[in-house]
Amino acid sequence: MKRPSILVTGFCLISFFMSACSSASPVGQAVVVVNATQTPATMTATVTPLAPTATQTSLPSQTITSTPEYTATVTPTATTTPTATKDTRLPASMWRQWSIVPTLSARVVEIYRQGQQLGNDPHSFIRIGDCQSEPEVFLGIYDDPTRYPPFDKKYEYLQLTVNQFAGSFARPNVTARRGFGVASVFSPLQNDPKLCNSSETPLDCEYRLHKPIMAFVSMGTNWCKGCTAKFEEYLRKIVDFSIQNGVIPILGTKADNAEGDNSLNEVVAKVAYAYDVPMWNFWAAVQYLPNRGLEADNIYLTVEGWNERSFTGLQTLDTLWTALQAIH
Repeated sequence: MKRPSILVTGFCLISFFMSACSSASPVGQAVVVVNATQTPATMTATVTPLAPTATQTSLPSQTITSTPEYTATVTPTATTTPTATKDTRLPASMWRQWSIVPTLSARVVEIYRQGQQLGNDPHSFIRIGDCQSEPEVFLGIYDDPTRYPPFDKKYEYLQLTVNQFAGSFARPNVTARRGFGVASVFSPLQNDPKLCNSSETPLDCEYRLHKPIMAFVSMGTNWCKGCTAKFEEYLRKIVDFSIQNGVIPILGTKADNAEGDNSLNEVVAKVAYAYDVPMWNFWAAVQYLPNRGLEADNIYLTVEGWNERSFTGLQTLDTLWTALQAIH
């Protein structure tokens, strides 16, 4: 498959939880390998071919999966006993086996329809996260055709989604910034005074400004010892706020295991399962890459990891949007 091209450097600061960003740079049909030093002035690079991803396949884009947590069917019987639909979803503890790209659930359809009643823009999506979610490194290239090559024939269908959300890919988000953690987006002190009212949180401001229909929620490495429960608490608050505003939250897993027990990815799956919202399993997407898409420090993404992040993010956006159109 053909990958988009981009060159980025950057680091995250610390805000409530530790945040980490890679100095590696996603590219198109070549790989730019940045040396071990992470000072932009001393970076060197060599170019080597980027092999096609053999494991990526085009996923069905119009499959709508009804999930029983929110729906039930009643089967008439002699005793008129209601029969609940069997829950076939994998539990959160099995998050490693969840699909990379999620399918559409009945709950997501409800959120979307509520958002349309609220006037949300079907051409708008946003990012909620740290520097790994800034447009320079995540999805932003799709707003500039000169920065990514045409899609291979197998993936030409993705261009329709690129066209649908034109303008959202490269647009900065008040909710995606270096150093952000799950708590940051609820602090008015963290908003952009040039764009936001003084009393607004970044979430309030971003949803008011852009009225999105979907939001990628991916904090990268956000962890401090003993903070897993707080991480879940604030992640749930983000999901609650999104649903109240008719915005579909897309929860993303992370490639690293800085906490040592993968507890944060399991929390992401736990929250996605509880609310029946999409989980973009980025962790699974990079398992076939050398060192699972991570640099030697096992925290920062490699070039291949960045490429996979943007591409599978676009596939996720496409799958959900295409399925929504099938029932709209």
